[in-house]
Amino acid sequence: MILVLGRLVAVIFAIALSPAPLPAQEGEWLAFYPSVARIQGKLIKIQKYGKPSYGENPEKDETVEVAILILKSPVRIKANPASSVNNQSLANISFVQIIFPAEMAKTHGQYFDQEIVLAGNLVRGHKGEHFTDVVMEVKAINPTGKPLY
Repeated sequence: MILVLGRLVAVIFAIALSPAPLPAQEGEWLAFYPSVARIQGKLIKIQKYGKPSYGENPEKDETVEVAILILKSPVRIKANPASSVNNQSLANISFVQIIFPAEMAKTHGQYFDQEIVLAGNLVRGHKGEHFTDVVMEVKAINPTGKPLY
């Protein structure tokens, strides 16, 4: 009985001291353009005000649908010091605006309200039509390989 109890205590002690999986903010870093990142989450669309003043004059501004990927877990993105736009690292990114290329315009709608994996280039949101801190310019939907976070 003492031997079994001793082994049980040893197992509990070993589990307590084993390293826990790291949260996304402490795990590996994703990288900004030109690197390709794979991210996973639920694709949704939201309404935002667009041109000409992006909400400053709602009665005159167009309304646009914006694709957003709500990430399965927050990510960190490492700065690219050679870039004038992507030169600051970001942490705790929970959602990313998604920009699909023209050739995916007719097919990407089927993925809304679903969990998907996207591959593409991450850039800092810096234009009027960028509504989040990070934007992904998509290269592939549901690529082979697991998400890189």
